[in-house]
Amino acid sequence: MAIKNPFRNSKIKETDDLGFGTRIIGDRDRLIDKNGNFNVERVGLKTWTPYQDLVEMTWSRFFVVVVSFFVVVNILFALLLNWIGIDCLSGIKTGTWLENFEQAWFFSVQTFTTVGYGSISPSCISTNFVAATIALVGLMSAALATGLLFVRFSKPTSQLVFSKNAIITPYRDGLSFQFRIANLRNSRLINLDVKLTMSWVDAKPDGSRQRRFSRLKLEREKVVMLPLNWNIVHPIDEESPFFERTPEDLKEMNVEVIVLVEAFDESFSQVIFANGSYCDEEFLWGVKWKPMYHPDPAGSGKTILDLSAIDEVVPLSV
Repeated sequence: MAIKNPFRNSKIKETDDLGFGTRIIGDRDRLIDKNGNFNVERVGLKTWTPYQDLVEMTWSRFFVVVVSFFVVVNILFALLLNWIGIDCLSGIKTGTWLENFEQAWFFSVQTFTTVGYGSISPSCISTNFVAATIALVGLMSAALATGLLFVRFSKPTSQLVFSKNAIITPYRDGLSFQFRIANLRNSRLINLDVKLTMSWVDAKPDGSRQRRFSRLKLEREKVVMLPLNWNIVHPIDEESPFFERTPEDLKEMNVEVIVLVEAFDESFSQVIFANGSYCDEEFLWGVKWKPMYHPDPAGSGKTILDLSAIDEVVPLSV
């Protein structure tokens, strides 16, 4: 079945394309994952950027890498000391190879971390050179690890949470496409700017298909502050690609709404960004949002914002 052109009196601007091009036309191909990352797997040429990888990887993976480096480097130094000869280390009780290796490893760890208990010390020129190398590598590694920890802690990251679903619900005299966001932190976000772009697969006159993009007009594109949640509303009028579309139409069009949020974080004094997207199977019809905030029942005069309710909807009749 041919997909109808959703535009009646307007033309799509070339600038509406966000950079994905027109050739991603699979029935369920998603452009952006729910976590905001591009749904793209890079193959072929590879580039190794250890600093960027160490800054951007998860905390658990980062600590695994650091601990693994610490253990492996000291194993290599312990093997080198054993190859030179364990008798060149004063204070070691000679035993089996494994016992000698264990003592050499702990000597390497003590030198690497500049602890130096003094129970074991190098007694040959060769082991003195190895000990000096271990100390140098340890100092450089500690400096690098400290710098990486600082960068990871100081890196501004968005803690904006998006509602799991978007809804199509009555708005004024028609319908609207809505979703909502909130800030998980107590930090203040100011000058928030939201951009919505709808993407879908369209049929060309020759029968081929291409991906199309259109910027969605919003009831309100900017807010000065975000103390509560923000319901982001796209009114569905005659110029909207949602106009007179049924759930079946949107599924056939393989619709995806891409979200870009830009804000200024006062805590870091930097601009932060957050991405998200909603596909047609994540649209809910015939519902409205359940309010997320209410006055404090204890009478403190504060407003209570329930962040756990960001996904909650209720039937229109309620």
